[in-house]
Amino acid sequence: MGFDLALLSVNVLALRGRVQHNGSLFSAAFMRSRNCRLWTLDSGPWRFATLYVCMLVFALSGCTPRQPLRPAVPSTTSETSEGSGVPAAEQLLAPLQARQQQLWSLRGLARVTYKDSEEKGTARQAVAVVAPDHVRVELFSPVGIAALVTTDGQRLAAYFPKEKTIYRGTASAGNAARFLRIMLSSSDIASLLLGLPFSIPQKENSVVHFGADRGQYVLSVPLEGGGSQMLTFDARNRHLLKWEEQDQQATVIAHMTLADYRMVQGQEFPFEIFLTDLQGGQEAGIYYEHVELNPPLANTLFTLAPIPSVQEIDLDVDTP
Repeated sequence: MGFDLALLSVNVLALRGRVQHNGSLFSAAFMRSRNCRLWTLDSGPWRFATLYVCMLVFALSGCTPRQPLRPAVPSTTSETSEGSGVPAAEQLLAPLQARQQQLWSLRGLARVTYKDSEEKGTARQAVAVVAPDHVRVELFSPVGIAALVTTDGQRLAAYFPKEKTIYRGTASAGNAARFLRIMLSSSDIASLLLGLPFSIPQKENSVVHFGADRGQYVLSVPLEGGGSQMLTFDARNRHLLKWEEQDQQATVIAHMTLADYRMVQGQEFPFEIFLTDLQGGQEAGIYYEHVELNPPLANTLFTLAPIPSVQEIDLDVDTP
């Protein structure tokens, strides 16, 4: 069998924000006004002259009436809260949505780490992705390709040359977990490899506030049926740093972190992606060494034709 793409691997593939706070600062004129004093004499010929001079000094010193300061309200509308420094939800989500629309395919080489309750490991892999759910992963050994996994969103195939065996089945999360070690759908795997959260929430009902170190913005969005999504953005560059899902008791059940953003073909792309599934006890890290964005990739890369003298096993029938 010939391999059309010189890829290199991603075995683990899946698991399920410095803000300068522009808070209210008293202006110099206001501070001067707090120290202004209007001296008058109770009686005598100097009273009116002194009053006139003091009124003139008062005017020149910038002592003007000011409205009481009002506390800033967290931004939940299309406008940034004036003086709060907190952006509106759409200002954070728009760049992420634009990246999702502008990034439809990827070819890359990565080092992948994985860990679960039973084992851990590291592998160098090559990946190819076409949104929304086409994925190809090649895992390399010292002597060549150790395994090849492909999915077109409908069917999944896994080829092990040493065993001369191809496993085929529906592209379910369960079947993907047999070979990629993490239970994710094909679309979630594609999003992960593209450096995107599994879903990008809408701005409605979302709330934005400063993160704990005030160098990040945190956007929280309630989910239907309970729970919420939390997206953390870098306050300076608006890069997505963390995606998190919480259940109805506000317990984190899964989170993904993104780091090491680099400019690739006019787009900022995270070269480090780490995903943790707290319920499943699984962790996966993707550390890209090389990335090519939006390359033309043939559909044939994401399917696997029969190979002479290689046995086939139906995952949906022949295995438990």
